[in-house]
Amino acid sequence: MGNEKQDPLVLPKKFDVCPNCGSSRRFCEEALADDLTEADGPQTSVILSGELILQPKRALVPIRLMAVMDVCVDCGTVYAVEIMKFVGQPHLLEGNGHPERPPR
Repeated sequence: MGNEKQDPLVLPKKFDVCPNCGSSRRFCEEALADDLTEADGPQTSVILSGELILQPKRALVPIRLMAVMDVCVDCGTVYAVEIMKFVGQPHLLEGNGHPERPPR
């Protein structure tokens, strides 16, 4: 694990099976199966998300990291079904470090 070269992280990334037992059965999917129709489209519950705001030099660049979690029906392991990263548009800052306000 020391000097091994790792592949770069490519997002979004999906996990189709439980990392513990290999099952593809998921609690949220199965529990809601009878309550949703095809017209509702695919549904995924997001039960965990995090946000981070970076401030390089004179711009605010919002970055949102999100992990979609579910529970394995067969062994109970909570695991990420999908991990994602969203990068927003930079906002210019005034000299005092606050976002510029539109003129009145």
